Amino acid sequence: MARIIKVDPENPDVKKINEAVELLKKGGLIAFPTDTFYGLGVDATNSEAVGRVYAVKKRDYKKPILILIDDKNRISKYVKEIPDIAKKMMDRFWPGPLTLIFSASAKLPLALLGDTMKIGIRVPGNQITLLLLKIAGFPVTATSANLSGEPSPSDPKDVIANLGEKLELILDGGKTAGGKESTIIDVTEDPPRCIREGRVFIKEIEDFIGIKLKLGAA
Repeated sequence: MARIIKVDPENPDVKKINEAVELLKKGGLIAFPTDTFYGLGVDATNSEAVGRVYAVKKRDYKKPILILIDDKNRISKYVKEIPDIAKKMMDRFWPGPLTLIFSASAKLPLALLGDTMKIGIRVPGNQITLLLLKIAGFPVTATSANLSGEPSPSDPKDVIANLGEKLELILDGGKTAGGKESTIIDVTEDPPRCIREGRVFIKEIEDFIGIKLKLGAA
């Protein structure tokens, strides 16, 4: 059964977060709160650990898994290019619930990319997650902490009930905002394509960048 560590969402304890980071470095699988729901986290550069995420979620291996970073300046390691319009969105909406899809660099495991060569990335606004990422120094996966097809959990009790026996650790930061998930924009297309409208509204993005987005899956 996963060890549960309660963490103050406003002032997370570095020692507690360090425990989670040490597990991640060893290929461990944890759950943690994000801006929207609880996520499943492994070291995103560890192919074997990424495989565990797919297995635990019973997720289709053709579907990619997004990653989190703590600072937009780290992104160049993990993507082939950063279009100017993506830079504008990063400056305006990060940290926050906006996931941008880029062409992935060779530094990321193919296991993350599903049947694409793209990677979804965001900088979260959740203080627990930001500290976790800062201490780790590597990207962490953030697919929702549920079995595929089941509702995304905003309450750590649901994570414990459904996946507790398959995880090493759960960082319990209390209930997350829930509601809508992150908005997903594919910036490999021109104009960018909105794959999913979530917490950040399409109109807000369009008004800011000054162009209309393509809508729906390609």
